[in-house]
Amino acid sequence: MTDLARVDQQETISRMFPTLICVATSWEALPIVQALNLKAAVSDSFFGKFGGSSILLIKTGMGEAALKKKLSELPEKSVFSRVISTGFCGALKLELSTGDIVCESDSKSLSAEIEKTGDFLGLKVRLSQIAHTAEVLHSPKQKKSFAEKTGALAVDMETAPLKSWAKEQRFGCEFVSIRAVLDSLEDSLPPDPPRSENMASFIWYFLSHPMFWATFGRLYLKQKRASEVLVEFLRRFLDHSGDLK
Repeated sequence: MTDLARVDQQETISRMFPTLICVATSWEALPIVQALNLKAAVSDSFFGKFGGSSILLIKTGMGEAALKKKLSELPEKSVFSRVISTGFCGALKLELSTGDIVCESDSKSLSAEIEKTGDFLGLKVRLSQIAHTAEVLHSPKQKKSFAEKTGALAVDMETAPLKSWAKEQRFGCEFVSIRAVLDSLEDSLPPDPPRSENMASFIWYFLSHPMFWATFGRLYLKQKRASEVLVEFLRRFLDHSGDLK
């Protein structure tokens, strides 16, 4: 296929098929669903239009195994124009703080739009590879050790496997990860958090870890800040990404 034919194919796909947005947890997904005015569909999925494009958002659960299971449940012949991994990430460098945006994309046009969005909103935005981890890095020591091994700016649990999945799709959809920093390099997180979003699990975890109550309080405020910035960035990005129109 020639470069021109490939461009024509991508433009056709962009006009005909929706953007897939993958978000791990409810507390990451719901503010985005509300901001984009998406409607609940089936099995933790939401659908609607924003910025002239149809959007399917699915809540995948945390980590690679949960993500792959959720993707396997999509209709067999699903075709997407673009795949977006979004939510929170952890900082691996001192220069990053809560609410900073870290993005990964191999597309020059998407990278340019990311930079323009950051400039318009006056946000610190970094384009960089986002490292993958299979477990939550809950201590500064763990994060610093991981940073030394990877050299990455930030880390999450879903970007890398979703990027691989997007590359395997038969029409070669575009991929971008847009993440807001939740915890800085020096922040500690409660160890071994529950993977389930069942309220009883969270209540039990909270009550059984009183030594981390102050950490929970700080994390709540950081989550609120990161979510507000992420939603603002996504709205602007989706509304001004040319290929979505």
